[in-house]
Amino acid sequence: MSLLEAKSLETALERGKAQRLTFDHLSYTHLRDDVGQVPKGSVILDDGTVIPGYPSIARIQALDPGIGKQFEGPFWAEEKMDGFNVRIFQHEGQCYALSRGGFICPFATDRLNDLLKPAIFDDYPHLILCAEIVGPGNPYLEGHSPQVQEDVDLFVFDMMVCNEEGFLPQAERMALVEDYGLQPAEIFGRYQPEELNELAELILQLDEEGKEGLVLKPENQKQRAKYVTGRSNIYDISVTGEALLDLPPEYFTNRFLRMGLFMAEHGQQHDHDRLNELGHAMMQGLFRAVQESQKNGRVSNHYRCRFNHRDNADRFMEHIELTGGQRVKVHRGMPRQEGDYWVLEFERIHQRMTGKINQALQGGRQFD
Repeated sequence: MSLLEAKSLETALERGKAQRLTFDHLSYTHLRDDVGQVPKGSVILDDGTVIPGYPSIARIQALDPGIGKQFEGPFWAEEKMDGFNVRIFQHEGQCYALSRGGFICPFATDRLNDLLKPAIFDDYPHLILCAEIVGPGNPYLEGHSPQVQEDVDLFVFDMMVCNEEGFLPQAERMALVEDYGLQPAEIFGRYQPEELNELAELILQLDEEGKEGLVLKPENQKQRAKYVTGRSNIYDISVTGEALLDLPPEYFTNRFLRMGLFMAEHGQQHDHDRLNELGHAMMQGLFRAVQESQKNGRVSNHYRCRFNHRDNADRFMEHIELTGGQRVKVHRGMPRQEGDYWVLEFERIHQRMTGKINQALQGGRQFD
């Protein structure tokens, strides 16, 4: 155990910073907090193998002067995708997908055979693929990236190695992606800090295409940054309007702030079409909430995902019911077999929006 000594792990378990979990026949320890130099979200297998957690990436709100402050030399610009972040590893011939928080995900693990050629692990058994699962069949997110219009797909954006810190160098990762036929998040090229005009043109192009934004990675793979498009903020607001009262206020205010900074930097302050988009996004979510309350008596988001194996669908149902409590309503007769897949349909109910709107529609009094 090169990154984490056994004694440190036992201490972390005693202090509640780690917990032992099982998935099918695999036992593992999940770090709920940083332990020494090993970040939270890391996983330690029973043989001592450490799957490092994926680090948070800081956001810059303005290309100028943000790029100059964050990067001294060249960096790569890659597409930031809106999906579910997983780390994929192989253990005893079986591939598993870890969530960002460090839990083996029944859904992502189940669908790996559909989404990934595992041959790379035969030659590199200690490799970890960092990827985004994208599409409307994702059971974790409202909305999805425009690249995937049905079910889900997988895009690799980083690689790590078990028991080691950091990422594989860009050139090595790109070579492995090509050699093993993996699908990468799009790489737009290598930029210098002074190439702000070229980078601005790229981000405006992504903005027009409805893409989420960029992850900027320097050659040394440290001090990364992300920068999102203006429309990604509008889209986030549009798909979460039903949860206006159930999400933290900062979820919306942060996106309004990012939108304002983006429009100011790119000369869009007087773009009335863009401002109309923003207002429309917010109100359409509220209109949907009212309509659903009138129809079903509750406000919720609906999900539909597919599994290859019923036992993984059952595991996922147990997980969301355990973690979601009364907020999750699994539809009757689930999971249901359709062709080669087991389909699971469920809702995440927005309790505060449900109560507030139902009371209003029933003529109740409310004090501001």
